[in-house]
Amino acid sequence: MNIGLPKEAKARTPETIEVLPDPVSLIESMRAVGYTTETAVADLIDNSISAGSSTIQIEYDATHDPFVSILDDGQGMNALELTNAMRHGSRNPVDSRATHDLGRFGLGLKTASLSQCKKLTVVSKKNNEINARCWDLDFVKSEQRWVVVVPEIHELQLLHLYENLLEQESGTLVVWQTLDKLMAGSATPIEEMKTRMENLHHHLSFVFHRFSKKEHSIPAINIFVNGLKLDVLDPFLKGNSFTQPLEGQEIRIENESIEVQPYVLPHLSHLSSDQAQLAGGVDGLRNNQGFYIYRNRRLVIWGTWFRLIPKEEFYKLTRVQVDIPNSLDHLWSLDIKKSSASPPDTIRNRLRDLIPHFANVSRLTITYPGRKHKAQSGFHPFWERIEASHGTFRYQINADHPSIKSLTDNMGKIEQKTLQHILDLLASALPLESIYSDMCSDRRSETMSDQKADVCEIASKMMAVTGLPLDVVIKLDPVGRFPQYHDFIRKELSR
Repeated sequence: MNIGLPKEAKARTPETIEVLPDPVSLIESMRAVGYTTETAVADLIDNSISAGSSTIQIEYDATHDPFVSILDDGQGMNALELTNAMRHGSRNPVDSRATHDLGRFGLGLKTASLSQCKKLTVVSKKNNEINARCWDLDFVKSEQRWVVVVPEIHELQLLHLYENLLEQESGTLVVWQTLDKLMAGSATPIEEMKTRMENLHHHLSFVFHRFSKKEHSIPAINIFVNGLKLDVLDPFLKGNSFTQPLEGQEIRIENESIEVQPYVLPHLSHLSSDQAQLAGGVDGLRNNQGFYIYRNRRLVIWGTWFRLIPKEEFYKLTRVQVDIPNSLDHLWSLDIKKSSASPPDTIRNRLRDLIPHFANVSRLTITYPGRKHKAQSGFHPFWERIEASHGTFRYQINADHPSIKSLTDNMGKIEQKTLQHILDLLASALPLESIYSDMCSDRRSETMSDQKADVCEIASKMMAVTGLPLDVVIKLDPVGRFPQYHDFIRKELSR
């Protein structure tokens, strides 16, 4: 028996009710997405880069009416394009994008800006025409509608960097005003602005470090914060000769390519103070190990193993550059702020399989910091690691080290036995726990100049004790661990 609806009822259009969101409530909710000042500015720089800019200027001041202005020399927008850009959700995140596009949800310009201010003005120049639109949240509240304001020319002339835009062939100016979130609770606006912007230059230098220098055939982009050009803060320290690039890998998925390039950083003894700060920062080397995910060369997330392995002491020098295209955004769960991403199981499993390939190199670099992959010819370690059984180990002084041998060769059997007892006592009293704790903290107990002088003095004493020539001594532990000082030692001890 047919108990279904009549055919004409099935074809009937269902009754619908349009439910429009309250503009004030929704905008206020979106302002609380979780942007910091740094991530908000970075989101706007994404737009400038996507627009083909070669120069981007970020300027801020709180001397009178606090503002933040961002000016680029990209392709600009006409009136229709600008109006669409001011619309929330101006792009569908599942739509395909140009390969260089750093956008995602079509929300960044509005959400990032309004997370910091109540008044967002965007002025754009294209084909010799100037167009402007403004989101003024106080006006939206009074109108209770999704409306943007078209500013008058005299209002635009008051905007910082507006005259600079007029002098350009094309470009876009973004200005934040009424900084209620950025300057919340400030008694002294100038000091509050200084505090809030304190980390901006460093954050942008880090996130956009690959854009700040030429990469292959892609020219560098000049980015300035209050006139100060961004630094190139390379987390892999590729300019250091002791950084070890390991064999790269390619992961193919959905006809797209993910490039994986591991690096093992130099031991702390081979880093200048600035490099050590860059390598570890305030968190230390241990916390910054792991994968560094780049989306179209823009750093998205860093210092994580995605829970594939724990952060361990022997991995602390390992950093893995992972380049993903924007066409795989749907697999990486990229968030609105582009500050969080998580790989799917298929990619996680491939990444897990790659970890053992570089783990041993990192271990050797920490254990023998003066060498890259294997022991140098003629290197004699002062300490030996003895693995009595699987999972248990101890350290003992190497009795065959030339410094020890020079003593024992001139001793009788009784004196040799006494010395060996003393060496065994020293080994048994080795404070492993304290050493491990100090290594984890990555503290630098002396300056590079002090260390250089100390190593030179050790080499001199070893020559005096062993009678060996300098060319042999510099291969012995501990002098052999510091090849960067060997030229200095040769010069000092050859006088």
